[in-house]
Amino acid sequence: MRVGIVAYERDYVKLAHYCHRIGVSEVCLASSSIEGYNEKGYVDLDPLKAYKSGLEGFGINLGAIVITRGLSHDAILGEAGSEREREKLLLTLENIGKTGIGVAVVYPLVERPISKLRREECWRKIIKFYDFLVDSAERFKVKLANHAFYHPWSMIRNMKTLYRLISEAPSPYNGVTYCPGLYQMGDDPYEAIIIFKEKIFFAHARNLRKIWPHPRFEEVPLDRGDIDMARVLGLLKIVGYNGVICPEHLGESGGERDLQAEAVEYLKSLLAKIDEI
Repeated sequence: MRVGIVAYERDYVKLAHYCHRIGVSEVCLASSSIEGYNEKGYVDLDPLKAYKSGLEGFGINLGAIVITRGLSHDAILGEAGSEREREKLLLTLENIGKTGIGVAVVYPLVERPISKLRREECWRKIIKFYDFLVDSAERFKVKLANHAFYHPWSMIRNMKTLYRLISEAPSPYNGVTYCPGLYQMGDDPYEAIIIFKEKIFFAHARNLRKIWPHPRFEEVPLDRGDIDMARVLGLLKIVGYNGVICPEHLGESGGERDLQAEAVEYLKSLLAKIDEI
């Protein structure tokens, strides 16, 4: 398991220098960082190749892309007028694969209907779309690391719905981004690791503190909050996860402090202790 960062920097030289400063050699890059993405709506091959090659020149590996335009409600459900969006998504996956990047972090953003009957119809459309998407992921050799959207009105919102998504559209290329943020939806963040195990293609590290009497959550640095990060890393190791884990949602900015750099150092120290066991 390696510690990396999620990056939104358009200048690969700046990003490489930052990575060296905080001691990481793994990056998960937002698709919006690639030249032309915001204008065209898809990742162009040549700029992506240039960015990846530039990072490699500094000894930094670009192993995953976050598709920052989440898989939209209309595209997933096959609504009229969404055909071009689907085409752009497939082109993005194809170019990610051609560049040798093996993981795409995706956020399926489908609104949850009120009626149970409509929800089941919604699920049928989601799985139909994913059958199509997974076929493309297999051809391009890009693993889909699905990330839940933690809100009650979202169809893919928790451990149960993520599990249904990867179970009903089964493929070695359809899996999940493990994120302790599942805790917000009432899930056990430790059980999720055991449930998903080899289907974890990417991992986030974050911590939360539940605030009472009203059940809301505060984002905090990794060494605080309700989630035992050492236990999370230990379980990831037990299930055989050997990918990248990136810190995120680290609480309010610490002024002059670089919370991301501190989180990287904290994760590396925990991993070193776990490796000694």
